[in-house]
Amino acid sequence: MINEIKKELKNLSDEEYKLFSQKLNPNINNILGVRLPILRKIAKKIAKNDYKTFFLENDDEFMELTMLEGMVIGNLKKEEQINYIENFIPKINNWAVCDTFCTGLKFFKKDKHKEIIEKYLNSKKEYELRFAFVILLNYFIDDEYNYVLDKISKFNNEQYYAKMAAAWCLSYCLIKNYEQCIKDIQKIKIHPWTLKKGITKAIESLKLTKIQKDELRKIRQSN
Repeated sequence: MINEIKKELKNLSDEEYKLFSQKLNPNINNILGVRLPILRKIAKKIAKNDYKTFFLENDDEFMELTMLEGMVIGNLKKEEQINYIENFIPKINNWAVCDTFCTGLKFFKKDKHKEIIEKYLNSKKEYELRFAFVILLNYFIDDEYNYVLDKISKFNNEQYYAKMAAAWCLSYCLIKNYEQCIKDIQKIKIHPWTLKKGITKAIESLKLTKIQKDELRKIRQSN
C-alpha cells in the first residue's frame, strides 16, 4: 500500500511548490512538493479504506507522508483521533506538519479535552509545545479566553517554533478580544519576546483598527 501512495505522491509533486516549501522549511530535506488540497483529497480516500495498514507501513520517507498521516487522523471519528494523537506527535519535526495536523482535530472546538493540552503544555519539547498552542489558538480562544491567556503567561521556552506559536496565540487573543486583552496584557506578566512578537503579529492583522494598532505600538515600545 505504502509504495502505491509514494508513487502517487511523486507523480503529483510540483517543482515550483517544492522550492517554495523548502524556503519555508529550510531544515527539512525530504519535501516532494505536493500541494495541501491534493494531500487532503488523498487523506480522505485513505481514511475511508485501510488507514490502519497505511499507519503501519508509513516510513515517513517524505514530509508529505507524515503530513498525510496527520490528515488521515483528522478524518477519523473523535475517539480514534484521540487514540492516535499520542503516537503521531513524536513524528512532528516542523511547523508545517504540526499546523496541518492541528487544523484537522476539530473535535477540540466542542470537547476541549484539556488533559491532552496540559500534557503537552508541560513538555520541554519544541513541537509538543507548538502543538498545544496551535490547538489553543484554533479551538480555545472563543470559549476559553482566560484559560488561553493564563497558559501564555506561564510560557517560558526559548525554542523558536514553540515561542512563535505562543506569540501567534497571543495575537489571536488580541484580535478576537481586543478590549479585554489590552487590559490583561498590561496587568499580567508575559515573556517579553512573546509579548512583543504577539503584538507585532496582531498589528499585521487587517482586523484591528489604526487606533488599536497605534495603542499596541505604544505598549510594545514600553516593554
